[in-house]
Amino acid sequence: MGIRRAQGSNGAFRDHGVAAAWGFAEATFFFVVPDVWTSWVGLRRPKRALGTTVSALGGALAGGAVTSWWGRKIPAQASHSALVKVPAITDSMVHQVEQEVAESGHASLMRGPTRGVPYKLYARASGLQRKSLLNFLAWSVPGRLIRFVAVTLAASGLAALTRRMFPNVSDKRVSAVFWTCWGGFYAWFIPTMSRRR
Repeated sequence: MGIRRAQGSNGAFRDHGVAAAWGFAEATFFFVVPDVWTSWVGLRRPKRALGTTVSALGGALAGGAVTSWWGRKIPAQASHSALVKVPAITDSMVHQVEQEVAESGHASLMRGPTRGVPYKLYARASGLQRKSLLNFLAWSVPGRLIRFVAVTLAASGLAALTRRMFPNVSDKRVSAVFWTCWGGFYAWFIPTMSRRR
């Protein structure tokens, strides 16, 4: 029992650690959302999955704070040039987020997930425009957590439904479908967003 408990604790530590690190990375320069990891946890450990969304949020807040600081400290053109090198980020997207933050403040963060606009652009625009970091982080909580939770619950629910409908389906097959879906999404998403003007 002690060995199993230790293995479970190690697995939980890893799942939360990866979620936090992924949330931080995506809030800076990584382009794959942490929902991929939290939904993967939901596939295997549904009871742990929602907790990992909180860890991903913590990482995202830390990364958002760093990106906001970076946007405040370096010239606008330099940060702009760095961000447009990230897959699926375009010149027009960066300018659009700058305008949204200038006009609507940090409430504009809530629109980002519905349009596939990366969180890091709002963080950089907030720093560039020298807006309140605390206000930015406060809006970041619903702006990040709602989607993390929705995607993770959807993956957990679909996996549970699949296993109920097809009790003999192997975990390997469920995992293969999962990774194929995420791979297909990014194969569509990156070129589509990159074509936006």
